[in-house]
Amino acid sequence: MDIWKIIISKKSGNGKAFAQWPEVKDALVDKGLQFSESFTEYVGHATELAREAIRGGFRKILAVGGDGTIHEILNGVMTQDEVPSSEITLAIVPVGSGNDWARLYDLPKESAAAVDLLTGGRTLLQDVVRVESVLDGEPSVRYMMNIGGLGIDAHVCYLFELEKQKGKKGDIQYFKCLVKGFAKYKCPLFKIYVDDALFFEGDALSVALGNGKYCGGGMRQTPDAQPDDGLIDLTVVGKIPKWKFAACAKHLFDGTIKKLSPVKSTQGRKIQIYASPASFVEVDGELVGNSPVKATIVPAAVKVIVKN
Repeated sequence: MDIWKIIISKKSGNGKAFAQWPEVKDALVDKGLQFSESFTEYVGHATELAREAIRGGFRKILAVGGDGTIHEILNGVMTQDEVPSSEITLAIVPVGSGNDWARLYDLPKESAAAVDLLTGGRTLLQDVVRVESVLDGEPSVRYMMNIGGLGIDAHVCYLFELEKQKGKKGDIQYFKCLVKGFAKYKCPLFKIYVDDALFFEGDALSVALGNGKYCGGGMRQTPDAQPDDGLIDLTVVGKIPKWKFAACAKHLFDGTIKKLSPVKSTQGRKIQIYASPASFVEVDGELVGNSPVKATIVPAAVKVIVKN
């Protein structure tokens, strides 16, 4: 079925995605594209809508939303059993708070330009990461499009989620949560295995798993990650004095995080992470559970539309 399923988030960008939908719709009509739209009503709804669309014969899905929307749609694609996930094509009009996955490919935010890519862009087979963690004492599996993490990363996501519930969003608010979280955060003891070999053991501030480069509105914790190389990038930031945090923040944003002395990095196809005490786990900016974690690459898992 060469018809696009459009999934519009009512909450992405503090309601901006919903408000921008008429503009996106006009662009789709101008392009002569056939489509059917659905709107999200609650957390996790985009996952259900994606599964329903695939069952209904759709093989192309356009997200109008942010990182959370594309994350939910991906999880619908990866957990359906109608067709191989690599037969599904995903695209996005990035209208979220961070838009970090879209930033990876430099995708346009303007409605007309984003829709133009549906016919004039390039299709790429992207890897995804299967992340196993523990949620409410039970095994949990989520699929990751971009970046995930433990330690301060996930703790900040928790603080940011509290702020979002108050209506406070955006890159600046996220950075405020990062500063606030670091001020009182106590580093867990981590034990990390990469492809079954012990890679790191000790106190760590942050553990980042990267399929893409950007998170938190432009920070680059895994600056060399490639979404189609069959590998997960790992960046571990060891325990650092609080007075060094400002320098660390600078390196996070300019892509030179690996230059810091307490940072270790590597790549692998399978990464297992244990933390004491247990750490929150975030995937694509969404809290998904607690450690321990097993992250496994799923190569060439889904088609995405990017610039030529």
